[in-house]
Amino acid sequence: MSNLIPHSHAARMARRADKQRKILAFLRTEIWTVPEIIGLVAGVRDPRTIESTLKSMVRDDLLVTEECTLQSGRRIALFGISMDGQAHVAHLLDKPLIDKSYERGRAGLSLVDHRCDCQMLRIRLALAGWTGWMYPDRVSVAQKSKAGMHRADAITTTPGGVVAALEVERSVKNGRRYRSIFAHHLSAISRGEYARVIYASPSIVTSRAVNGLFTSIDQVIVGGRETTVTAEMLSHFQFLTYAELTEGAAK
Repeated sequence: MSNLIPHSHAARMARRADKQRKILAFLRTEIWTVPEIIGLVAGVRDPRTIESTLKSMVRDDLLVTEECTLQSGRRIALFGISMDGQAHVAHLLDKPLIDKSYERGRAGLSLVDHRCDCQMLRIRLALAGWTGWMYPDRVSVAQKSKAGMHRADAITTTPGGVVAALEVERSVKNGRRYRSIFAHHLSAISRGEYARVIYASPSIVTSRAVNGLFTSIDQVIVGGRETTVTAEMLSHFQFLTYAELTEGAAK
């Protein structure tokens, strides 16, 4: 019986270390998230287990946390990686240290839900065999200052090897805005940056509305020239719900 106790303790410590490694590896580039996303990352469903893990990581100075109120009035807890956490995960993964950590009060609260949806899709698509997730908006200040530049929410590669731009569309924009975005995507496709654009929405209502606005566009300006939209151009675009996308509806 005495041999079972140390073995059980060692197993618990190994599971704890594995959960912490997964969380830190995710936050190494994501920087911050919410407990629900942490549960997906660590493969844990029990909120009490997630809370206990996060508290221990804050206590060990691997993470920092703060309570925030969103514009909707909803209260949330944000958890972000500290520089100690960055150093720890760089050592664990044998990768260069990333000189970026979470700073309290610096998260864009109006974008929390959008950011978390991107993170959720990143995790679920990775489990489905998608690879190479990258955020195009994380570019230099000089690149960000270029007028009129549109960047997709993410660039990723399908299990079939197709490089796709992913737009996480929680709400519907107006047709004029989509016409401009459409032109930017067509230019990027012609440059070979990606081959497909996937608009992912939380509901079928939003997805159908975005689809309808795109397919109603008849003229776009590409390379300074007005161009008639063709069926071939539209064939590069897909409009899916989150569920459809993560369940394999993307071609």
